[in-house]
Amino acid sequence: MPTQTMLQELKRLLLDTASGGSRQLTEVESDLVQTNILLGEAIGKLGGSFMDLHRSVQEQQQILEALMNGSQALTAESIEQLKKTQSAVSQHVNEAVTGLQFQDMTSQLLERIVRRVIGLREALGVLSANSFEILPEQGQTDHELESLLANTVNSIEERLNVLEHGLWKAVRQTRMESGDIELF
Repeated sequence: MPTQTMLQELKRLLLDTASGGSRQLTEVESDLVQTNILLGEAIGKLGGSFMDLHRSVQEQQQILEALMNGSQALTAESIEQLKKTQSAVSQHVNEAVTGLQFQDMTSQLLERIVRRVIGLREALGVLSANSFEILPEQGQTDHELESLLANTVNSIEERLNVLEHGLWKAVRQTRMESGDIELF
């Protein structure tokens, strides 16, 4: 017959496993939503930057063609136009690099999701492994079962705690020229 302590430990184990697993799955869901937002931002920034870059290069090409075929003379104004288009090209390249930073942050989020899933699987693995220690056919004593349940609860709590505190909430991008970005 299970003792009161055994039933309390079993209840605590089930509650901890359910709530810890649920919290981790909520975080996975949140990370996936953030990943989707970042991918949308990256695609939007890259698409806009490349279209702007294309327009600037076309404008530069038109100026150069006019100068080369003689329909426009090399003047201070044409030189200034070339400088403006060159500056615009640099700006659009920097904007494209910013779009690539979003891709890097998306990769960080995906890595965090994978670590979270692995940690959750490990916590559930502890539960599974310890369940094999319950041997009804061998007539374990109530004290042995209480001890096993207490150890299982402690192991699950420890793994979920490590998982909860071992993952950064923010994703960062600091390796590219456009500047530092931190989200979430």
